[in-house]
Amino acid sequence: MNIFDDMRVMDRREFLWKMGTVAVSTFLFKGTSRAAAPTVSMLEWQHFVPTRDPELKRQVAAWAKSRGVNAKVDFIDLRRMPAVLAAEVEARKGHDIANFFNFSAALHKQNLVDMDDVAEELGGKYGPWLQGAVDCVKLDGRWKAIPMNYQSLLANINVDNWKKIGMSTEDVMKLNWDGLLEKAKELHKIGHPIGLVIAEDFDSYSSIYPLLLSFGGKPIDENNKIVIDSPQTRQALEYARELFPYMPREMLGWDGGGNNRFILSGVGSWTPNPPSIWAVAKLKKLHIAEKIDHVPMPAGPAGRFRGADFNNLGIWKFSPNIELAKDLIKFLMSKGQLDKHLEAAMGYNQPTLAAYDKLTIWKDQKALRYYHPPVETTIHQLWPAKPSPALQISYNLLVLPIMFIKAVTNRLSINDSVKWAEKQFKRIYTI
Repeated sequence: MNIFDDMRVMDRREFLWKMGTVAVSTFLFKGTSRAAAPTVSMLEWQHFVPTRDPELKRQVAAWAKSRGVNAKVDFIDLRRMPAVLAAEVEARKGHDIANFFNFSAALHKQNLVDMDDVAEELGGKYGPWLQGAVDCVKLDGRWKAIPMNYQSLLANINVDNWKKIGMSTEDVMKLNWDGLLEKAKELHKIGHPIGLVIAEDFDSYSSIYPLLLSFGGKPIDENNKIVIDSPQTRQALEYARELFPYMPREMLGWDGGGNNRFILSGVGSWTPNPPSIWAVAKLKKLHIAEKIDHVPMPAGPAGRFRGADFNNLGIWKFSPNIELAKDLIKFLMSKGQLDKHLEAAMGYNQPTLAAYDKLTIWKDQKALRYYHPPVETTIHQLWPAKPSPALQISYNLLVLPIMFIKAVTNRLSINDSVKWAEKQFKRIYTI
């Protein structure tokens, strides 16, 4: 169960219990010569491509040794990050640097150090910055975090399953949503369904939001006006309801790895995801790695969209090591470090600084040729709404995925599902 289930507020005992279950792996540098030196700590999410975390540890170790200090990196499940950040704010202590996923810097902006100097220095050396990344962290004119990288979700396909219905990769690329529906019926019939993620999980956004946008719907506009109640939203829900019978029922209970297992099993034929499914298969030398390819998301009446998630590094105001923390972030974003970081993630992480677009990671691997740079309009989740505490709360509470679940399972009518979501957004935006 997700900690945000049922839109309820956890009591203190339950919150502390959930916090106690956070699995943390720590990398700590100690040495007799640095025993009295400060320790700079960093909180990061446990990466889906297993070669990335060791590289980050190596880089932090190199920085710590060069500066004569100690350092540690703690890795936790991404879904637990909101609760951990909230606990650190409440305690006014914790890590010096933390990962602020998507818009969470907006939620904690009062407690974050201004990073204008770091952003300007890095932008001057390696920029310009990707605008979508800037939008997530530059708040009220001040940089509250540094966008380290992002990942986006395109369609992962099993080429062998598509061949069984006479479709090549190039044919799949050309499908719009209506075409995907017709092919989904054929794939379901032969036991190899597609899997649009409609579940109470953050991964749902990158399935349902490109769908919603491509029909012309959106929950919140660029002026932070709630506009979820529209004919376009209803059309997207009607489409999802029609597609639902041709997808696996267990999809409703998928966690962040559900659709990964779906493709790796050989059963699944199509699902939105970054290329971590392919990367894991390749690293483990699984035969299915040769069958996995990636294509752009389908187009709809309003265009073709791809959702992106941004990984941002911020520093708490209550950190005792602010200047050292800034120095570590600059080191991690520098040439010889960030490029190796991107390579270690096997192309999963995409750059937010233009200089790193010149890397050949995505050209060197045929399966990544449509991943970076994206051909779809690539947007942050819940675009075009402006990042704000309310937007991050809406995101954390999974309002949009739950609306889709209610509609496709007939728990509510399409009209009532939309009205339910509108009520939730309005409640959050008036807190």
